[in-house]
Amino acid sequence: MSLYLNINFLPQSFPKALALWELADLSNGLIQHEQLTKLVNISKGTTIKVENFIKSKAKDIKNSDIFSITHPSPDINIQATHYINFGHLFDWHIDQLIITGFDNLIEARNSWWEPLLNHPNFLMARLMDQDYDAKQNDDSVWGYELSGWPHEHLPKIGNGLPPPLDETIIDTRVNPGHWRFKHGYIEGVAAQMWLGDAFFKAVNLEKSALNGVPWLEVNELANGVVHLKAYDTEFNSDQGEQRELQIKLRKLLFSHSTYTDDADFTLLQEFNPVSGIQE
Repeated sequence: MSLYLNINFLPQSFPKALALWELADLSNGLIQHEQLTKLVNISKGTTIKVENFIKSKAKDIKNSDIFSITHPSPDINIQATHYINFGHLFDWHIDQLIITGFDNLIEARNSWWEPLLNHPNFLMARLMDQDYDAKQNDDSVWGYELSGWPHEHLPKIGNGLPPPLDETIIDTRVNPGHWRFKHGYIEGVAAQMWLGDAFFKAVNLEKSALNGVPWLEVNELANGVVHLKAYDTEFNSDQGEQRELQIKLRKLLFSHSTYTDDADFTLLQEFNPVSGIQE
């Protein structure tokens, strides 16, 4: 299993992306937990020593508001499986940090991410199984067939584009692990989530609504961030108990938001998958 950590902030929280990198001390994290001596700066397409990244990034005035790095090993499909990037989703009023493939760094998050959770503009974070997330959100029939994933059981829709750009795609809305960008937050769930005050404001939800939910572990951290745990491992199935938990968690968190298209998540509840875990 490879992990995928998605961390979101309110917009313009880090006008200079290097401030975020330094706040989380990611250089030290990569060296200590991943034993990484070099990395690839995707913006420049160059390999650089981890210890020199901060100095190099400080000189990158053109791309000062973002960063994007990947693993230097030529033996893996690095840009698809191992990367750390930070950027701005201007249309959705979100800043986003993604760390994926660097499992040791992610598993050691308690040693470096407290300053991020404590940031006044912290929005939300989700910890996911990378493969499960990819399969739940890929809407390309061609992509499924290329990967050898069964898709006959999944409904299909048009992509809404005019010819010649129109094509048939998979309706991922029936997948409990799908996510959508919404104004000021991401509508998606994970077995473990961390939710800041800005999240509750964005989805029109009171923290007290999470109290006493029998199937959910809820802990409010010292900084007010709420940690949710709905399952013992990261979700990796779209059926059975895991499917039920993902749907219930969606309804609990997002049914009061003015940006939710279907507060009852009808497609999710009515769809009856006929295949096992997508492999």
